[in-house]
Amino acid sequence: MAAVVNPFRPTRWEHESSGSPLIWFTPTAAHLAADKSVFVYGSRGSGKTTLLRSICWEDLFSNPSLRIQKTISDFNHIGVYIRLPDHVSGSMGYMRWSEIFPDSPRPDYEFFRFYSLALELIAVEKALSAAHTLRVEDVLTLSAGSELSIVADTTAEFPEILSFTEQPPKTFVDLSRALRNMVRRMNEACGRGYVKSLAEKLPVREPHELLSFVIERLSQSMAHSKLTCGQRLGFKFCLDDCEVMSPLQRKSVNTLVRKSRFPTSWVICSVGEAVEAGETFIDEQPLTDADRRVVSLDDRDRPEFQALCEAVASLRVYFSLRQDRRPLVTGSEVERYFSLKGRLGTIVVNDIIETMISRSTSPLARQLREAAEFLHGLDLGQYGLDRTPAGALPYYQTYVLWHWTGQKENFSPISRPEDFSRIATNAKVMKAKSQQAWIRRKSVGAMLHIANRLGFRRLPMSGVGVITSLADGSIRDFLEIMAEIFDRFSKDRGSLSAEEVLEKFARSRTKIAAKTQTDGIYASSEAFYDGIGILTDSNAEAVMRFITVLGRLTHHLQANFEDPSSLATTERGLFFIDPARSYPANATQIELINQIIHRAELSGYLRATTSKRGAKSGEDDEAPKISGFRLHRRFAPRFMFSYRGAYEPVKLTEDILYQICIGSPEVDADDWAKQFARRPNSSSQLTLPLAHEVPSFDD
Repeated sequence: MAAVVNPFRPTRWEHESSGSPLIWFTPTAAHLAADKSVFVYGSRGSGKTTLLRSICWEDLFSNPSLRIQKTISDFNHIGVYIRLPDHVSGSMGYMRWSEIFPDSPRPDYEFFRFYSLALELIAVEKALSAAHTLRVEDVLTLSAGSELSIVADTTAEFPEILSFTEQPPKTFVDLSRALRNMVRRMNEACGRGYVKSLAEKLPVREPHELLSFVIERLSQSMAHSKLTCGQRLGFKFCLDDCEVMSPLQRKSVNTLVRKSRFPTSWVICSVGEAVEAGETFIDEQPLTDADRRVVSLDDRDRPEFQALCEAVASLRVYFSLRQDRRPLVTGSEVERYFSLKGRLGTIVVNDIIETMISRSTSPLARQLREAAEFLHGLDLGQYGLDRTPAGALPYYQTYVLWHWTGQKENFSPISRPEDFSRIATNAKVMKAKSQQAWIRRKSVGAMLHIANRLGFRRLPMSGVGVITSLADGSIRDFLEIMAEIFDRFSKDRGSLSAEEVLEKFARSRTKIAAKTQTDGIYASSEAFYDGIGILTDSNAEAVMRFITVLGRLTHHLQANFEDPSSLATTERGLFFIDPARSYPANATQIELINQIIHRAELSGYLRATTSKRGAKSGEDDEAPKISGFRLHRRFAPRFMFSYRGAYEPVKLTEDILYQICIGSPEVDADDWAKQFARRPNSSSQLTLPLAHEVPSFDD
């Protein structure tokens, strides 16, 4: 029997086995397509590249999955995709420009002239290539006379271009070839050290002048061939992988954005947080909201990300079917072809606890069921204390009310039947909306306590809410989890042919078995952890230990039922570095720890967070921003912490991290984490808005 093709692999979300990438046009893409420039930030796997490509002409023209949703004529711009590392040498940002131009009062401005010209040449070359191809394909109208005129005007205005071509260019193809040659020569000059001599041969112009000159004339000369409205077309240049840029390069790009007006605009895409400073080479004119908007893909709200997951999964499943077996669908229909709620179900916390209770023979399980039945019998369903849609009792509410002493955030670590009376007493305050929100925030914490008490090391997790939460805002991670689930779905149907398995998976409207989902979730988490060992740099072993220590620590901070504070402040594990140290600072140690954190974040194992709050006081407008991190949620099954991640902050120090990750490898990570979690200062909290804004994740 032929091997079953997994529709979710490879897990780059735009991949499709035929070689044509699968692209879904998202609401965020519509924002990018507006006239204003946009800066896009997001972690690896969040879909930045595909977002850019969904508004660029190549895919709008030729991509089957995108063409059933959008066409080039839907936009008043021509999107041009540019991947910077493919075009501009990294050495441009790291040369000593003060040594190259010792007589210049502003060596950094000499760099800006040089680097901005390289970007403008790349942008113009790609715009000309787009205009040529789209005219040939009858997508755009542009007369031959206009083409000859634009090329002639450009070489007349910037005659230095002629030095980089054997014959004077006449057509867009000729001019594009000359511009590509100029960029090659500029890259070569940076690598071989003859920038100054080459600079004397480059066009004399102010930054942005060449780009503006050509794009303005292109915009005036072309139009959509199938539209008669006469609307002018602009060009939107989409720069990908901009995290590779040096500070001077980023400042140069910011300046080009600041100078741009219709018909020119930009999309600047980077891995990382949305914390760009907006500094430009124009005195007293940084980037403002009038120049660009900032979009963080990591800040997608839960419904938006879940809808995106469903659309991407639908595309994958739909296009995995043989072409003659695919139903005819439009773009709006294909996004719902594979219903996540229908196929994965909508499991909530009490449903998970119900499964554990039903499988356990522990006296505590029986007591908790009796207590939950008692609470349900009080008929307080309107206060959030009713059964779930699947019929599970209000277990986590019962557990919290059973252990709450009734005073602020004070909880008892002991579960005794004689304390059942607390439940009815405490339930009376649940009439207030604020108290209902308070108890919801403790739902996953209570579930972890119950699992730990009952001896479960593997939670029966499944459902669309859990799986999309574990993906942590990354489409790539969502696909990894779904790929593992599909592998187990396929294995359970070994008697079917590969085509029959795909058909059954794609066309069935019944829920995928909970065990199949759970097995896939845990396999994905283990694979994610095992992937750390694949790292080849010198920090790989330290990164592995670092993640292991944080994973075990997060588990003990959240799931230690003997510690009353773990219910008082659930889901701890948002780690902030406290500048205080137990011994004098060692610069080498600090640098090593910073390298490990950076490497782990770059690899996607950490999620960074920043807050302008003091460590001991409340909000302080003058306080500097403090940076922290938490583990990616895909580690949650591996280490048994909240699938919602971590929301409550915890302080760590650089010297402690150094000792555990590098200095003392003989220390057992779990023993250390258990002891550290019990320390009084480990529960000292930073005052952050995150502490009170945890979503319920109840579908």
